[in-house]
Amino acid sequence: MKTTIADLNERIQIVYFTAERNERGDIINTQEVERCQVWAKVYPLTAKISEGTPEHSNKISYRVTIRHRDDIKPDDEIVWRERRLRLLSPPYCLGGRREFTAIECEEVIPDGTT
Repeated sequence: MKTTIADLNERIQIVYFTAERNERGDIINTQEVERCQVWAKVYPLTAKISEGTPEHSNKISYRVTIRHRDDIKPDDEIVWRERRLRLLSPPYCLGGRREFTAIECEEVIPDGTT
């Protein structure tokens, strides 16, 4: 499936967290910082419902496609439509032309809130 600029029709935020540490190195405060806001195409890929496991969580996987960026880190998160998506792997370039970046993500939904 070829992606074009016209396909990027969702507004997302890419955020990361900073940690404030005390003199012993313990984290005492974290703060969410916006890395950027960009237009994206969000493709739902898979959904998994876990029953009978201690975690009892439902997971939805997405592929998020944006214009090419080099500053996205594997521990960043995506905020999309009040949902939080965790990156599953480092972002990668689609097609090798540095035109678009693909990000594989996962939304974890606690049991009972679906």
